Amino acid sequence: MNIKKEISPDNEVTIEIEVSIEETGDVFIETLKKFRRDAKIPGFRPGRVPMGLIRQRWGKALLGEKAEEIARDHLVKAMEKEELESSGRIEIEMVDYGESKPLLFKAKFLLQPDAKLTHYKELRVVVNDAEVTDSDVEKEFENLRHEHAFLRSIDESAPGDARLTLKVQEVDPSGLTLVGRPVEEKTVEMGYDELGISSDEQLLGVKAGEKRLIEVIPDPGKLSQAPAQSTIITPGQADNRNEIKSTRYLSVEVEKVEIPELPDLDDLAGLVDENFESLDDLRKYVRVRMLGFIEMSKLRQMERGLIDRLIEDNPFPVSGAVVDATLHDITDSLELEGEKREQFCRERREDAEIDLRWVLLRDKIAKLENIKITSEDLAEEISRIAERSGKTIDEVRNRLKSENGLDRLRQRLYEQRVIDFLKTNADIDKRMMTFHEFVESVSKR
Repeated sequence: MNIKKEISPDNEVTIEIEVSIEETGDVFIETLKKFRRDAKIPGFRPGRVPMGLIRQRWGKALLGEKAEEIARDHLVKAMEKEELESSGRIEIEMVDYGESKPLLFKAKFLLQPDAKLTHYKELRVVVNDAEVTDSDVEKEFENLRHEHAFLRSIDESAPGDARLTLKVQEVDPSGLTLVGRPVEEKTVEMGYDELGISSDEQLLGVKAGEKRLIEVIPDPGKLSQAPAQSTIITPGQADNRNEIKSTRYLSVEVEKVEIPELPDLDDLAGLVDENFESLDDLRKYVRVRMLGFIEMSKLRQMERGLIDRLIEDNPFPVSGAVVDATLHDITDSLELEGEKREQFCRERREDAEIDLRWVLLRDKIAKLENIKITSEDLAEEISRIAERSGKTIDEVRNRLKSENGLDRLRQRLYEQRVIDFLKTNADIDKRMMTFHEFVESVSKR
């Protein structure tokens, strides 16, 4: 086997391989003979079809299929010999082959980036932490009261926390109806400007049965964004109507004004869960839930922090072509086309590179630390899933097989084991804060 290779600045490998006739000749002849033995051709006894007819009618297809098989086998050997690793798909081009000639083919692929792993133990990560005080629990009680509030209709002016049932129609600045603008039934919560920017301010104090003309700048997705029949352009302003955040005028008729009524604390326990017999039961539940939120958030912080620190401490070059190929594979799996595909690639490019770096470093660590997932590990996890779900082990295994889930489960366990290794060997500091600050920090991530 003769090998020639070239590597471009973008890490695209072109490898040309020639397999000698001594290796292929007998294989090709045996392929034709096997087809002849098994072929059932009308007019000929089994195994008695003339070899010349076999070559004439089926030789090209038979030899082509066998040549591709030989090429794939030798490509694997060549890549091992040259220490080349592909980052994704491999294109193989058959150049020449036959019974009496060597097999010549070319392969192209992007070279897997060489992950330089120099520091993966004692990674330093700072994790936010918090305690739950009695005051925090009482504040959570107030949140629960709002969650379980009921609405009461009122005839008075709408306060800032009212819910309004409205009939809404787009009109011109004088209040005249625009052609093609239907009346829409809307229910809006005050405090969110659901009809457009500054709409709540203009609806504050309305009463049931009242009509108002309000002027808003629409938020995307709140109302139909179809352009009005006419737009007034200020002198000197560009007439680019697709980019102007046009003011819109809405005729609003109030059908109902409702306000939330908070339940008494004595009634709250039963509203949250009918099995709670007292406020103390609810208090214990709330505290456990808050502590659970802290622990789960800390775990996610730690894992994300370890991955980010690992990537930061172990830089290595990744070509744009490799990132493009990664995104190409993702969009193929998601069956995205056209503009959706392009938008996905634009928005996810940075994330795709981070994920690629993590995968390459993860695999290096697993190799160095001999981290593997055995059949026994997989069986234990399937048993745990069965126990949690109330299914039998066979039911869980069969469902995973039918959904191609066994490989995904193995991959998840493998990745978690690497993360667990990093955690065990990490230098982790805690930053204490109040529960409110902790929630704020989580929401910003």
